[in-house]
Amino acid sequence: MSILRQHRLASLLLVAVAMAAFSLSQLDFAMLFTACTLVTLSWYVTEGPRGRALPTWISNLFVLVVLAWSVFTFLATGELEGAIGSLGRFLLWLLVIRLFTQRSAYEDRERFALSTMLVVAGCLDSVQFFFGVLVIVYACLAVWTAMLWRLSRSAETARAARRASDGFAPPLEIEVGRRTRPQFRWLAGSMIAGILAASIVVFVLFPRFSNLPGRGPRGGPSVTGFTDEIRLMGGGRISESRRELFTLRWRDPAGVLQQSPRPLLLRGAVLDRYDPEDQRWYARRTRRPVRTLRAAGDDAFTPIGVRDTAMPASAYTAEFEMRSLATDVMFTIYAPVGVRTDERRTLSLDPSTLLLRDVSTERVGRYWTYALKVDLQPSAEALESLAGGVDPAPRNIGFPVAEVLPIAREILETVRRNSNIPEPDPADPASTWTTNRETARAIASWMRANFRYTTDLSDFARIEGEDPIVTFLREEREGHCEFFASGLCAVLRSLGIESRVVTGYIALEYDDSAAGYIVRESNAHAWTEVRTGPNSWLAVDATPEETLLTMQERNRSFADRFRWIYDRIEFLWNSRVVTYDSSTQATLADRMQGGWVDGARARLEQVSAAMRALALNLSLGRAGGAWFTVVAIAAA
Repeated sequence: MSILRQHRLASLLLVAVAMAAFSLSQLDFAMLFTACTLVTLSWYVTEGPRGRALPTWISNLFVLVVLAWSVFTFLATGELEGAIGSLGRFLLWLLVIRLFTQRSAYEDRERFALSTMLVVAGCLDSVQFFFGVLVIVYACLAVWTAMLWRLSRSAETARAARRASDGFAPPLEIEVGRRTRPQFRWLAGSMIAGILAASIVVFVLFPRFSNLPGRGPRGGPSVTGFTDEIRLMGGGRISESRRELFTLRWRDPAGVLQQSPRPLLLRGAVLDRYDPEDQRWYARRTRRPVRTLRAAGDDAFTPIGVRDTAMPASAYTAEFEMRSLATDVMFTIYAPVGVRTDERRTLSLDPSTLLLRDVSTERVGRYWTYALKVDLQPSAEALESLAGGVDPAPRNIGFPVAEVLPIAREILETVRRNSNIPEPDPADPASTWTTNRETARAIASWMRANFRYTTDLSDFARIEGEDPIVTFLREEREGHCEFFASGLCAVLRSLGIESRVVTGYIALEYDDSAAGYIVRESNAHAWTEVRTGPNSWLAVDATPEETLLTMQERNRSFADRFRWIYDRIEFLWNSRVVTYDSSTQATLADRMQGGWVDGARARLEQVSAAMRALALNLSLGRAGGAWFTVVAIAAA
């Protein structure tokens, strides 16, 4: 194939890469397979021996049909957050239609523009590593295609001029040497290298806003990964992603690796406020002090409590190793008493929630590994030390949706008939905590037996003017973990029992070969914590555990054994690229500046030492400096 005709194949590959990139950004592999099949078919139809193409009126009719269908589906089922995804899908099918039309200079430019818009739509909707790789491939291929297209159009213009002159016509361009094709490749390669170099400079100068909420595969907030708020207004199906986020190894007090008899709940955020207008749980802002501690970055554990005491002998050890997740949240098991990191890091601790965060400003990238000492049955003194002497948080009693109260009373009456919940003793204030704990456990057990867990909320009834928690408790009685946690917490608060919602992950999948847990994106979980003392909280999970285990086994595949290869690369991508913010930029600048200064100082010392040695060998004495200066001026 001549270099003047390569632009047709390059243009087709450019379109295919754009479609693959957008499909990956949406995590829609059915669309990926369909689009790539149609792209291949278009090459056989339009570039084959017969060179058939759709008439203009038919292609325009298809465009109107695709436009009408896209608008209808968006208005019927879409949300504002998914507008970019809907626009991208329209562009993708419009591009497919254009591949079957007659080729012309205008059509080539249109395909180039549509493919670029498609990649931009994907950039606004995804931060996946493979998508980023395809964007880089697309940019390089776009430069090559544009140069080939320009060369081909110039050749066609020259041929038209030659036919019009009916004789001799000047050549297309002046050639330098006889190696035309290598020269073209060198020019295109130089342009690609220059563009990539400029992109790296722009990347370093303009950091990302990594603290913005994550986006899901459909353009809205992510519902499969960890989130620091719960929105009950959204619907649809929660995808059961198998992406491996991190691993967890669990050691008993003797240091022996083992599997916990119960799934481990890994806390990431505590949500203690519910907004009935937005129908969401969120963490209230407080002026309570947040303590900072410095992890030494060695094999020793740094105590988390304010008292410098030894680690309890009954403490378990949880060892975390990140795979693809890069975050400043350190997922903890209640209650952490010590922490160990892979390098020196500054951590923050919220005494009211016992949540840890990595607030280091001198590191480029997120943490890779860390370990926690966990006291599963902490004493009142240990919890007071972790709280740092801070007064307990205000009591979270009462629920802002009044319709929940009669439902809660009915549930409590039903539960009391089938369980022995102790009555509080007015003479013993501690008995109230016991009653609250047993009440929460009994209601959670009743919900597990009478409610159904599902990840598909497409049929969940959205009653106008009714809170979704009320609908879940009274009519539907099915939903995912966020509804179970929200329903249990709403019932308990309506009954005067202090509780809160916690989000994070649940460790279910135990790998015997690795002697540890594998935590995937689909293991994102929500549960309820009930207050059982001045500084103590107890996790109560109303979600049916057996259903979660069944789904975990059902979704297991052979490919899971090899995901760790890709997940390690994705962690570096998320840690160094996606979460590149102003803090990381400042740290990188300090390191580069310090490296330059130290390097220049070391080189200057080497030159000075060499000059002193030469002056000593030549016996120049104190005049050596003047002699070297004269030589340098003469050389200049």
